[in-house]
Amino acid sequence: MSAMTDNRRVGHLPALTEADLNESQTQLWNDITEGPRGAAPWMVQDGALTGPFNAWLQIPHIGRAFAAAGEQLRFSSSLDAITRELVILTVGAHWKSEFEFWAHAGIARSAGMSEELIEAIESGSEAAVQSATSDASHGQIFSALSALVEHGVIPEEELSRLVDIVGEPTAVEIVALAGYYTLVSFTLNTFAVPLPDGEHTRFS
Repeated sequence: MSAMTDNRRVGHLPALTEADLNESQTQLWNDITEGPRGAAPWMVQDGALTGPFNAWLQIPHIGRAFAAAGEQLRFSSSLDAITRELVILTVGAHWKSEFEFWAHAGIARSAGMSEELIEAIESGSEAAVQSATSDASHGQIFSALSALVEHGVIPEEELSRLVDIVGEPTAVEIVALAGYYTLVSFTLNTFAVPLPDGEHTRFS
C-alpha cells in the first residue's frame, strides 16, 4: 500500500514513496538517493525521503534545481568541511531548525568538529565559538553570519574583515551557503519535518 493511500505523512505533507511518483518526481528521487547525499542512513525513512526532500518532491522541477544547488554547495565547496558545517549549523541554530541542526551536527562530528564547538554554535554566542576553536577564522565567519541571518546583510566593515580572511570568492560562497540552508530551514520548519525516532529537540 502506498503512502498516498495509507495516509502516512512526513510532518505536514503526505509521505511520498517510490510507488507514488510521476516521472519528474522519480528523477528527483534518483538524483537524491543515487548522488552523494544518498549515503546518509537517515535519507529514506519508512519508504519516504526525509529532510526537505519529501517537500521538494511536491515541486519536482524546482526541487531538482534546489537539490542540485545544495549538492554543489556541499560537495564541491572551496570551504574545508568544518568551516562549511559551521556555516550550516549557524544558520540552522538561528532558525531553530531541529532537523537541519541534528543532521549537520552529525556531519560536523564526522568531519572532526568538537562537541564544544557544536554546542557553542547552538548557543549563538560569539565568545563561546571563539573559545571553542583554535581556528581564528571561525570566530570572524560566525560573527559575519550572525549579522547576516539577523539583519539580512553583513555590514561593510564586517564584510571587509571576512574578505581579508577568506577572499572575495569564498565570501560569496559563504553567503550563498547561508542562503541555501535558510531555504532548507524554512522548508523543514514550515512543514514540521520530524527528527528520527529517539532523537531529542534542542530548541523547544
